[in-house]
Amino acid sequence: MSPDDTLNKISVPSAPITPWRMYLIFTVFAVGFIYIFCGLFYRQLIQSKDLIDQANSQSEVIVWRPPTRGLIKDRNEITLVENRVRWSVKANLLSLEGEIDKEYKSLVKAEKAKESNTKINYEALHQEARVNILNRWLKKIWFVIDASNQKKSPSEKKRVKFLANSPERQVNVSALAKHMRDSRILKFTLISDLTFPELRNQILDEEADRSIARFIEQFPVDGPITIESDMIRSYPFGSLACHTLGYVKDTNQLPEDFDANFEISFKKLSKSKYTGKVGAEGVEQTHDYALRGSSGWERWTKTSAGYKRELLESYPSREGGIIRLSLDANVQVAAEKALGSIKDTVGNPLPGAAVMLDVNTGEILAITSQPSYDPNRLASKVTNKYYDEIQDQGGWMNRAIQGLYAPGSTFKIITAITGMRSGKIDYDDILDCGPSLRVGNRDFPEHEPYGFGQVDIEKMLAISCNVWNYRVGLMVGPDLLAQEARRFGLDKVLLKANPGVMGAENASQYELPSPARKMVVPDSTYKEQLGQGSWTAGDTVNTSIGQGFILTTPLHMACFAASIARGETRTTPTIFHDPTRIPYHQDSRPIGLNRNQLNAIRSGMIRCVTEGTARSIQIPGFQFAAKTGTAEYFKSGQKAHLAWIIGYAPAKNPKVAFAVLVEGQVDTNTWGGLTAGPVAQAMIKEWINSNNTPSEE
Repeated sequence: MSPDDTLNKISVPSAPITPWRMYLIFTVFAVGFIYIFCGLFYRQLIQSKDLIDQANSQSEVIVWRPPTRGLIKDRNEITLVENRVRWSVKANLLSLEGEIDKEYKSLVKAEKAKESNTKINYEALHQEARVNILNRWLKKIWFVIDASNQKKSPSEKKRVKFLANSPERQVNVSALAKHMRDSRILKFTLISDLTFPELRNQILDEEADRSIARFIEQFPVDGPITIESDMIRSYPFGSLACHTLGYVKDTNQLPEDFDANFEISFKKLSKSKYTGKVGAEGVEQTHDYALRGSSGWERWTKTSAGYKRELLESYPSREGGIIRLSLDANVQVAAEKALGSIKDTVGNPLPGAAVMLDVNTGEILAITSQPSYDPNRLASKVTNKYYDEIQDQGGWMNRAIQGLYAPGSTFKIITAITGMRSGKIDYDDILDCGPSLRVGNRDFPEHEPYGFGQVDIEKMLAISCNVWNYRVGLMVGPDLLAQEARRFGLDKVLLKANPGVMGAENASQYELPSPARKMVVPDSTYKEQLGQGSWTAGDTVNTSIGQGFILTTPLHMACFAASIARGETRTTPTIFHDPTRIPYHQDSRPIGLNRNQLNAIRSGMIRCVTEGTARSIQIPGFQFAAKTGTAEYFKSGQKAHLAWIIGYAPAKNPKVAFAVLVEGQVDTNTWGGLTAGPVAQAMIKEWINSNNTPSEE
């Protein structure tokens, strides 16, 4: 083929494009254009808010600001629980990034220089770099705040040698790792409290204040290491009423106290881990809702590494409400001081409890349990060491409301009431009481080896005659004894919360945590229920003197004494103060005795103080009524004794009632009047002084 033929062939035009192909191409391009246009339209106009929210959620963060807890005061407006300023030393890890990065590169270089086939753990090296830099800063900080580095006298240096043993001399590596994982948006705490509350018994107050002043003087406010303040719980009286007040512990559970607008506005934003406080034990726990207030928040921009950059807006927290307890701080101090003075053979305070309450209203004026603890040492953080120390001493138990004890001879009042109400005896009947009473094949002894001879109710209560109660107990039987004890509420759970006091929002069922619920008031079927056989006459005589199976609490016995003082059967106790309170005691009924019978009970309790087992605690010029008791119990398999005293004051027109219980040890001698009595006497004396009560003969 010639070149001309080839050229002609190439120049021949292709077949014309048919119209349907043109329509197809146009349709494809049009559909594509419309799709792209609609997509852009949807993203720019319809999805724009979601996209902005998504961007913000990656660049913004909500930082919680826990509230300041409310105050707790006594009936006279004395503050029992407050808040103090805590000064903490914190590190801004964002500002230290340059130093950390330089240290990290140095560590990596050193690791690579090693002749090893081990794979380098770069994350571990990064953490090591942070620890190294922070430890260097800590060394500088301690040099400034440690008074032993200052020009001081030898005696002053000796006082601050404890600083060398502080655990915060070095960075807590696990705490730093947790911070980087959960809370890197916040500054890292190097020293939690410059006043060192856990060492307050070793350091002078002014020295702690000087540590703060030295830091402020030496470190710039805009540097990477700063001092910051927040509010922390403070208990100005230390361990006073600790079981009633409770303490606070850390929580990461955000309180559900935000309105719906907050959730709608910031639902998609990331939020810092909540680090607040929640009540633990006592009123701090049961009325946490009223005390905690509501949390505030701050909205920050953050860096790609997760650190705070710029504050955009904030909402303040709201302080919690004030709670007023019925306690009288002065009477409480007197009770705890007196109870704490009762020691075992090696000088340790004996376990025990004391209660004083208003006879008419049931408001508790003092309630203490021993051993105790100092909630100040738990306010910043609950250490395992101190927690275990309290646990080993038995200090967590509130013996006043949780301890279950045989009431001993204080129960003889109920035996006497049962005898009179059943018609088996009357107030002026006299029983012959020898040195023991034979029941079955066993002699049940009197506590006086020669017996007491002719005894009526008054004399029985004054001298605490056993044989009189053995006889009356056998007359009435176990079921009537149990019925009478239940009529006085010895088997009822106390301190049930009244929603009207603190509001229906409060979820706690009781005014104080975990009051005893397993009191024992045995009747003739009780042993069979336990699978221990049938009830015997010996069991009845044991019950008649408050021993055997019967168990109750010191608070129950204080309420019982108040009921006797009023001539009723029930007293409803409360830990809250209400000056407008109208006396009301749930399920209370008249005592069911005639005037002579009730007077015999009251006169016997007065004679107990003037001439009987409580005569050692008389108060010159002031007459009150009491009943002592001593009960056997077993501790570590060996027999020991409980010391009791209950009563009311003044003897005429009673205003307060009380109960004291002391747990004797195997190697101690404890008796109702001699051991528990002085605690009751101290409470009464302070109540007289605090209320300007005139002397009464």
